[in-house]
Amino acid sequence: MSEGVAECTEKLDPRVQIELERLNTATDEINRLEVELDEARLAFRRLLAEGHLRIQQLTKKLGTSVHKARPYYEARFRANITSQELQAANITYDKANSAHAAAREMVYLAEQGLARLAEGSGGLTLDPAWQEMLNHATHRVNQAESDRAAATVTQRTKAAAHRAATALVQQLQNGLKRHIAKSRPYFEEKARINSALEAQKARIQTLEVQVADAKQKYSSALRNLERISDEIHRHRSRRQSTRNDVDRSTITDTTSESNASETLEELCAHNNDENVREWLRRADRSDPDTWTEIDLDYSSPEEISFEKCSLRPRSTPEKSSPPSPMETKVMEMLTDDQIASLMLDAQLEAVCERLAGVARIPRSPQSPEARY
Repeated sequence: MSEGVAECTEKLDPRVQIELERLNTATDEINRLEVELDEARLAFRRLLAEGHLRIQQLTKKLGTSVHKARPYYEARFRANITSQELQAANITYDKANSAHAAAREMVYLAEQGLARLAEGSGGLTLDPAWQEMLNHATHRVNQAESDRAAATVTQRTKAAAHRAATALVQQLQNGLKRHIAKSRPYFEEKARINSALEAQKARIQTLEVQVADAKQKYSSALRNLERISDEIHRHRSRRQSTRNDVDRSTITDTTSESNASETLEELCAHNNDENVREWLRRADRSDPDTWTEIDLDYSSPEEISFEKCSLRPRSTPEKSSPPSPMETKVMEMLTDDQIASLMLDAQLEAVCERLAGVARIPRSPQSPEARY
């Protein structure tokens, strides 16, 4: 419960707020554009149905004049197309002609520069820069001439097609004057409907592109949110794993200490040797942070203090016997701190015994050690 509250109270990543705003904006834009797209498509279908109905009505009204005048209007349509193609070919030819003239001018300037340089040096030295400029200008002239030749051919072809289409239109107009005049409302209405349909179609295509862009923004924001969510989840998982490791280590240490204490208590309870039991109880009560207090209670002012006494090895050291199996088992179960505490207790006991022995030795006033 506390972990859930902690997670809820964590500071929200600012990137999440930014991506959420982008996501909401993209969602609103997608909804708006899709509504407009549906309306545009509905308008297109309505225009198409109304135009088809209107054309059928005019066809029934005008009769055979529409069929007889159709070649004239088709010829006019082809003549308009050839006229547009001829205009494009003329523009291309003008550009190629201008590029050719500029290249020839560059060649002329390069030749003049080389001529002046040759006159100044007596005709013995050529400047590499001017030579490179001349070569580049010459290449441009050749390319411009090739482009101008191709543009000239295209222009002549389009001009011939336009002249043929215009001649056909003039011929059909002279032969079908009466049918052309009678069927004019039909073809004008048809041209108006086609223009409206083309405009509506262009609007639909524009809205489709805008919807695709908005959906791309939505997908990008959604991917960014997923990436941020994965990063936050990995961070929380690592933090929780670290916390669990620390808790598990603490529980293990506590359990080990408890098991060791319980085992020592069991050994104390089942051992018959009073010395071993006392030794085990002292090991169980040992505290590495606590010093053993020694009470040196002397009754006379001639007592030798703990600080002034000198410790000497015993004249006849006793040979230590090997440890019993029970002592070996206990030593294996004790920790390093408990063993160190027991060793310190043993050393302090030895000090007390030696102090007590020194105090019992009678000293003469002339003895050198009496001054100490």
